Amino acid sequence: NDEGEQGQEQEQGKKAAQDAVVTAHMAAHLKHSDARDSDFWRIISELEAQAPERFQTSSMISADDSALGKKKSRTLLDSVDRAFFCGDLNYRVELPREEMERIILEWQDTADDGSDRDRRQMLLDEMMPYDQLIRTVSEGRAFPGMAEGKVSFAPTFKFDRDTGTYDSSHKQRVPAWTDRVLFKPSGTRVLEYTSVPAATHSDHRPVYGIYRVSMQK
Repeated sequence: NDEGEQGQEQEQGKKAAQDAVVTAHMAAHLKHSDARDSDFWRIISELEAQAPERFQTSSMISADDSALGKKKSRTLLDSVDRAFFCGDLNYRVELPREEMERIILEWQDTADDGSDRDRRQMLLDEMMPYDQLIRTVSEGRAFPGMAEGKVSFAPTFKFDRDTGTYDSSHKQRVPAWTDRVLFKPSGTRVLEYTSVPAATHSDHRPVYGIYRVSMQK
């Protein structure tokens, strides 16, 4: 797993605001949702161990305690003013491949100009309750206090490279939204959150967000 973190301090009047941006590539495969949850806590603990003292809070627990499964009362992400956690988080959709194919085929029959927005929403409503990341966040297993923009785009994984076809190999992976951006919602507003279907060079479709961030602490 690869992860990186960028901490920044921005002057806001006489006080410096603290920002954190974390990128991660978390555990793969449908059955490893718990491992992805554990990846989150491990990454945060490792970043806390490396963070400058001014980013720390007295209530953070040690990496050793985290390895024993003790959840923090506060984390590095709590101590900063703004935080983003993004990347190939690898959470999957717990629906059969055949069911996802049926829904996606209906999606592909809708128009991109917004005229079929209600139909697309109905199809999303069929899929999203089975999204592992949404379940993880709602049940408090990882990403505490974080939010996500509204997912209104088709699953971003896994494609045959240079095509718009979902995995046609013998593995027949279930399409999923593996690529996500979560953020600390206080003072942050989502302006756009979408994927780039035309970027076919990878087996993923890139996802990006545009956010308006308050300069007030």
